[in-house]
Amino acid sequence: MDKGHITNLVIVGSRGRPQNVERCFTHLKTMSHISDFMLIINEDQRDLYTDIDGVQTIVVPSSYGTTSCAKGNYIVEKKMHKDYFTLSYIDDDCVVETDGWDLLLSLPLKAKGYGVAWGNDGIQNGRVPTKGTLTTNLLDVFGWLCIPGLIHLYIDDFWARVGQELNSAHYAPHVLMTHYHWMNKKAEMDATYMENATREVWDHDERIFGDYMTGQFHDDMERLKKALKIA
Repeated sequence: MDKGHITNLVIVGSRGRPQNVERCFTHLKTMSHISDFMLIINEDQRDLYTDIDGVQTIVVPSSYGTTSCAKGNYIVEKKMHKDYFTLSYIDDDCVVETDGWDLLLSLPLKAKGYGVAWGNDGIQNGRVPTKGTLTTNLLDVFGWLCIPGLIHLYIDDFWARVGQELNSAHYAPHVLMTHYHWMNKKAEMDATYMENATREVWDHDERIFGDYMTGQFHDDMERLKKALKIA
């Protein structure tokens, strides 16, 4: 498979896991065909991470937030996605195993002009995009990657719903993007998992997600469809 013009931006948020980042980008740089790469870390952990060739490191003020949601929203807020057709959000505990994964996921999105695509993470599979690729015209309308107020959860549920509402949700089971997580016994429980797996985080994010989906979501989807010129 030939490499093509760079049209996708991969963002990987990390906290306390420099060893995961090395593994993640080693695979990404080998398997990607149309992607640029960003590592997003917090300023209080700058010394913990070393620069990786071919990867732009973005340092987010710790006061802005330390979770993946906060880091992802920082990228969108600063419009770092503006020169790309698609953006892929990937965790540092993901190992991409399919050559040309980014090109394969981009094909249905380019055909449609908008939407969400994802591969097989080995846990959620086709249910939700835990490692999603979405067209940046969606981000331009929403103005964020995660629903404001979320700490860690439901980003995948949200983008799955958006893709479904647009009739442009594309699951590719042959594209392997394995999640090395404690839930599938491919990783040990660590401080980052523990921080985001508390009852308080679950209850908080469930409330924020539920309130948004039963409230603002309808109006935001109408704005999106208008911007995309969908009748």
